Amino acid sequence: MQSELSIRLNDEGYKNWIKAGLCLQKVRDCLLGFVRTEMEKFHQFLLGTNSILRQQICTNFCRSQGTKFQGACCVCQQWKREILNHHTNQNNVIYWGNCSPLLWPTNAWEVAKVYMPRGQANRQGPENCDAAALLNLFVFCDHFHFQRQKIIEVIKCRNDLMHSVEMRVSPEWFENYRRTILVLLQEFQHIPEAKAANKMIEEVTSSDWKVKVSVTDEVDAPEKFSEGKLSVGDICNVELDLIKEWVEELGLMLAEEPLPQHLNRLNTFKEFLKHNKELEGVFHKELQQLFFLEKRLNNGKDM
Repeated sequence: MQSELSIRLNDEGYKNWIKAGLCLQKVRDCLLGFVRTEMEKFHQFLLGTNSILRQQICTNFCRSQGTKFQGACCVCQQWKREILNHHTNQNNVIYWGNCSPLLWPTNAWEVAKVYMPRGQANRQGPENCDAAALLNLFVFCDHFHFQRQKIIEVIKCRNDLMHSVEMRVSPEWFENYRRTILVLLQEFQHIPEAKAANKMIEEVTSSDWKVKVSVTDEVDAPEKFSEGKLSVGDICNVELDLIKEWVEELGLMLAEEPLPQHLNRLNTFKEFLKHNKELEGVFHKELQQLFFLEKRLNNGKDM
């Protein structure tokens, strides 16, 4: 097991994939307090804009599903109108199924999820979301006034990570990513937590991370690392979070748009787990869900 772990964590492409994912996690973490406060402000602004939103609540238990939001009561229609008034691209696909309209009057985060990509229905707050969800919120909700192109470039990089067939990225890609994410962080310098994140990301992206799986279980890093040596356990936790996000993304794509390349990614993931047995046990449940989707797709072809 140790040899598998050492080989995996010292593979340059895979190591860069993990480092890139860790940087996104740091971006997400530094924004949590800010985005929570700003969404409460935005929610209060909407309530003050339309008296119906303040005085009435949904009594029809209106629901949304996927990209559809139809047959809502007059109150939810008013909420929908006000939410769309602040959407920067109303022609874009909107995942209404992310949220519960019944909660819009009392829960600012249910409003926030309208501006996010698919798969947010069970995310009860910013701490449950990944960086892409928060960055999409900044792009599509006009309450935020960041330079959107800087955010979009990082979102593209995040999508490269999550759509990478082998969960590996090249040194050239990583260097471009490093520049892109540091440019983005300049937009957040008024957020105190972002300054610490910026320092950490500079250190992570400039280090070699020679992983030594031994009795001490440490990762070699430059002395300038503010947090000292990182344990293999720390890196493994990041790795597990990233693989889980990668698998969730693949599951969404298989469910919504079962293209051949998505099935190829699933086959590659199976091979990856065969060579990393300890991960096969960790992701057994997720793998079974992917197998279920694969079987359903194959049965559909036979009909």
